[in-house]
Amino acid sequence: MLTTLRNTSKNVILKFVLGTLLTVLIISFAMWGTEDLVGITKKQNTVASVGKLDVSAQEFYSLYSRQTEEIRKLLGASLDIKKSREFGYVDRALSSLINRALFNNEALELGLSVSDRNVKDKILSDDAFKDDLGQFSELLFRQLISESGYTEASYVEGTRQDLAREQMVETIRSSLIIPKVIENKLGEYNLQERAVDYVVIDSQKEKIGKIKKEDIKKYYEDNKNTFLSPEFRSAQTLLLDAKKYATKSTVTEDEVQLLYEERKESLIEPEQRYLKQILVQDEKKANSIFIDLNKDNFIKVAKTKANLTEDDIDLGWNTRNELPDEIVDAIFNLKKNEISKPIESTFGWHIVILIDKKDKKEVTYEEVKNNFKNEILLDKGKEAVFDLQDELEDLLSSGSTFEEISETLDVTLIKAEMIDRSGTNKNGKVNLEFQDERILRTIFNQSLNEEGNIINIDKDEGLAISIVTEIVEPKQLTLEESLEEVKKELSNKLKKEKAMKRANEIQRTIKNENDFRLMAKKNKLEIKGVQPFTRILPDNSELPIPLISKIFDSQLFDVNIETRGPNEIIITQTVEIIDSLVKNKKELDEFSTRVKDDITIDLLAQFSEALRKKYKITINDDVIDQLN
Repeated sequence: MLTTLRNTSKNVILKFVLGTLLTVLIISFAMWGTEDLVGITKKQNTVASVGKLDVSAQEFYSLYSRQTEEIRKLLGASLDIKKSREFGYVDRALSSLINRALFNNEALELGLSVSDRNVKDKILSDDAFKDDLGQFSELLFRQLISESGYTEASYVEGTRQDLAREQMVETIRSSLIIPKVIENKLGEYNLQERAVDYVVIDSQKEKIGKIKKEDIKKYYEDNKNTFLSPEFRSAQTLLLDAKKYATKSTVTEDEVQLLYEERKESLIEPEQRYLKQILVQDEKKANSIFIDLNKDNFIKVAKTKANLTEDDIDLGWNTRNELPDEIVDAIFNLKKNEISKPIESTFGWHIVILIDKKDKKEVTYEEVKNNFKNEILLDKGKEAVFDLQDELEDLLSSGSTFEEISETLDVTLIKAEMIDRSGTNKNGKVNLEFQDERILRTIFNQSLNEEGNIINIDKDEGLAISIVTEIVEPKQLTLEESLEEVKKELSNKLKKEKAMKRANEIQRTIKNENDFRLMAKKNKLEIKGVQPFTRILPDNSELPIPLISKIFDSQLFDVNIETRGPNEIIITQTVEIIDSLVKNKKELDEFSTRVKDDITIDLLAQFSEALRKKYKITINDDVIDQLN
């Protein structure tokens, strides 16, 4: 299989075609990990058995670590296994993988077959295995599947199973017919639009006076388990840097020339046009606007007659492929500062002014020669790294220490003494060698004196493996030790409470639109407006999702309150409700697709429940318990 992939990847035309392929899955299944994998034991490698198939520990740990890492970024702290279970992250990861295995079992029983060609195309088109230029990288493919605990054969078979599952899912979806009357009713509900005005209260600006000592003490006692010292760890890390080995390689002129010939067509910079546009839905309105236009008042007319901002009308640089087919020829025939007559497309009526243009440009060999040379050198460095990985794994298996491996393979060894999760030591000094987030994350998820997994670092231009040599667990801080943090947290809490009390008082006093404006003026708050938006396509003003739900559950001029982030409280007033079903065909078609997808997901959920009764599921809790 890999030989076939290698040969195919050399075909530039085929790579371009395959690079355009997209696979859309209705069900959310986990993809094989392209992130760091931690905590995997080689003794137990199955987290669940589902029918005839197993869910590997590698798959589970990969998905779990991705989910919890997102939470860690939000909270600024890691979740132990107990809290992960409480918050449902363990169950969520496991359920997703079990669902995939259930459907794969059914696909096997139904005898759904997938050709080798389809499997190959799927792998070649996977973005996870493409380099910076969008080309399939055999090196990256081998690195990622090895890192995730797969052999080439097992990965190919897993891909075959997933494609068979997709066949089954698509069969269910394509057979679904939604009555028009239901679709219209759902459209009336989901495409209803609302516009709001809102103000933001910053709780940090609230005045609360001096906090009493007894209140500080009580807050500490009520929350003392949160006031802990950082966890510190000492570690060693071996670095395999592709750039290091690239300097030891050579590149011939013929190699560079060959790469240029392969890329020549893709290096052509197409002609472009810098455009500003007024887009309206009504032809009569478009003609009226066009009469009033000239190059000097384009922005002013767009604001006054089309209610558009400068950002709304600025399209920037565009190629022919980035514009609707119906308008592209007319646009590219415009002269500089010329304004087009109204042109109709599926999006509405366009009035466009040409601000600037760029002609087609071909990149010469001399212009890219050095860059291509460096690229080839780096690829050779990556190959050297991958070759060293095999030797590294052999030495680890034989019991060699990190120091011995460093000397044997001439691999860089870096050490850290007592650093926290940010790479800072107990004296507050930053260890500059330990600033790669992936390395730090791995170190703080490993067990003591156990080497971790080999991970990708430095934009996938190197590999690293770490071992933790010492761990100092977090300890409870006294009130004196955590006094400043306690005061800060309590202060923020009191300010937030005061701001929320003020917001609630404001809400009770507002009866109409005029009251809202008077309130804003009285409280020195800036009123911001939000253009009409729907339940399923919220605006881009960063209104919190819970607030959007409240807005659509309320009436005209109703006032709603919701928090945003740690310090902000948003107060909105609904100023417009648009009940008419949108007539734009493109929008209606998109909505119909979403409705069909939603119903399909419901059907698949029911199907999944039926499969759970059909196939035996066994979960290995021992593997899960090894997470932390």
